[in-house]
Amino acid sequence: MQPSEERLTLALDSGVEGIWDCNLADRSIWISERWLARLGYTVDAIEARQPMDHIVHAEDRERLTLAMIEHVKGLASTYECEHRVVCGDGTSFWVLTRGRVVEWDGTGRAVRAVGTQIDITHRREAEARVAYLALHDDLTSLPNRRLLRQRLDRAVIRAREGRSSAAVLACDLDGFKAVNDTLGHTGGDRLLRIVADRLLEAVGSGDTVARLGGDEFALVLEGLGGPHEVDAIAKHVIAVLGAPIEIDGMMVEIGVGIGAAMVPDETITADDLLRRADIALNEAKTTGRDTYRRFEPALAARHSARHLLAFDMKDAIRRGDFHLVYQPVIDLAAETVTSFEALMRWRHPERGLISPMEFIPVAEETGLIVALGAWALAEACREATAWPDEIRVAVNVSTVQFQHDLERSVSSALDGAGLSADRLKLEVTESALMRDPEGVVATLHRLRALGVRIALDDFGTGYSSLSYLRRFPFDKIKIDRTFIKDIAEPDAAAIVRAVVGLGERLGMSIVAEGVETAEQLDLVRSEGCDEVQGFLFSRPLPASEVQAFLRSRRASAAA
Repeated sequence: MQPSEERLTLALDSGVEGIWDCNLADRSIWISERWLARLGYTVDAIEARQPMDHIVHAEDRERLTLAMIEHVKGLASTYECEHRVVCGDGTSFWVLTRGRVVEWDGTGRAVRAVGTQIDITHRREAEARVAYLALHDDLTSLPNRRLLRQRLDRAVIRAREGRSSAAVLACDLDGFKAVNDTLGHTGGDRLLRIVADRLLEAVGSGDTVARLGGDEFALVLEGLGGPHEVDAIAKHVIAVLGAPIEIDGMMVEIGVGIGAAMVPDETITADDLLRRADIALNEAKTTGRDTYRRFEPALAARHSARHLLAFDMKDAIRRGDFHLVYQPVIDLAAETVTSFEALMRWRHPERGLISPMEFIPVAEETGLIVALGAWALAEACREATAWPDEIRVAVNVSTVQFQHDLERSVSSALDGAGLSADRLKLEVTESALMRDPEGVVATLHRLRALGVRIALDDFGTGYSSLSYLRRFPFDKIKIDRTFIKDIAEPDAAAIVRAVVGLGERLGMSIVAEGVETAEQLDLVRSEGCDEVQGFLFSRPLPASEVQAFLRSRRASAAA
């Protein structure tokens, strides 16, 4: 078959863009004119620059030559290689070159090969995109968890070799859900991209910022001078992300909780280091918004203990080991009981009575508080139906419950017990309001519309109490027991006096919590508090003793 016939057959068989014919002896090459035009060369220019090594990208020439050698030696049935070709204007694109030897000399040496070239730019770009997405977050273009682990592995190795100190920071946004709910997913996505940009600006060029998913991010910091530098960077990140953000003409604010783990002297994997950062983050999140903790061994011990406690709590919920006790709230003017606050108790089969200060945070972290909270609402409403109609029951609600359809739990509890809505009082802490102000306030308004009373609990322990009083008309303000404990001191008394004055102007009654002595009672009375609650009047009572307590109070009043 003559060269022209072979080329025609090849073109008809393959239907490809380019055809080439190479003289292996002098390495001169013929290329179809249409393909030359695609490359930006003329026939004369090619003839003048044989052999044509210059049209193959410099980084790919050796690989292309080795592929031909393997074919000529019989190690491969065809000649095939993906590489870049250089156009006349200096640009390049990817092609798939295929061919085979079609002519040998008398000694059996290959002297001629023919083949094709196909533009595979789109395919290579798609493959590169897939490879990129395997290691990066599509929304923010930040490294994802897989690439973070690779970078962290590298940082651990370098730190172990003594070349630098390194740390990983686990970051979880506060308030993102409220923005996402208010502005929609488009606004939420814009916020996440802005957060990514701010994090990149907050760290060094050699550090890694990754998005792990949702509103979770992580930082890998290298070349550190020690723990003090990690602490400083974490505080800087909190400040940077706390600055107001404008989205669609609306100013929004978010916070961030951060847990950090330094690469230790002992051997550790990237996964274990991330686990340590998560433990520190969980500890930070339990103490409030915009908080930071660095991992230390004691945190791991507490984390393990909390996990064990969570397992025990699941069993306790199934067995019905939780119960409620009720502490009376007294009207100072009438000296009558106005309500009882329901308080949850857990008697562990081995450890005995476990403090709510210990198990409630674990229930919130694990989400068990949703089931516990719904049970407490139902049980408190059920037991309150046995009390006089004028006595209300107060139930504390958690931040987590607001995120899991609190309205349905309240309605179900009221309907199930047949209790009038105006006999139920929900006590909300500032921490619940801080996590999702817009969502929580909207929920409270809907509950108020049902007739449920709302009290702001532990007033004064947060940093934004006054702003919430302006946004929602609470029925009651409960002054935190820390102020009542020190009410004999001028500063504490002045705070109580100010809160009472504020309540009077806003039409909200004031409850003093934690009254334990006659002196404290006299002082809260003189400062103008409306109601009191504390051990001076009664310890929290089991449901079976509530009626007897009420009879005793009535008898004392009549005497």
